[in-house]
Amino acid sequence: MALSVDLETGRDIFYKHCKACHGDKGDGKTFAANVLNPPPKNFTAEKSKKELTEKRMIHSVTKGRKGTAMMPWESNLTQEEIQAVVIYIRQKLMQL
Repeated sequence: MALSVDLETGRDIFYKHCKACHGDKGDGKTFAANVLNPPPKNFTAEKSKKELTEKRMIHSVTKGRKGTAMMPWESNLTQEEIQAVVIYIRQKLMQL
């Protein structure tokens, strides 16, 4: 039961905070991709599926990614919310 709540919470957070840059499918195909350098991560790419561990993703969401537009979310989201959005991305968008 908790997992479905996490997925629902994760989906809501993704659509509220992440979709503008990463796209509703997580493929990074948005207007933002045309103006950000480097472009937002494409979670659906095979390279991302291989490189992005859950731990790395949680760290990236928590602390941001230096040299990119990915901001730190640790002051806006709880650790539970960060974990929920990472679980949502990995299960529903990356299909891992």
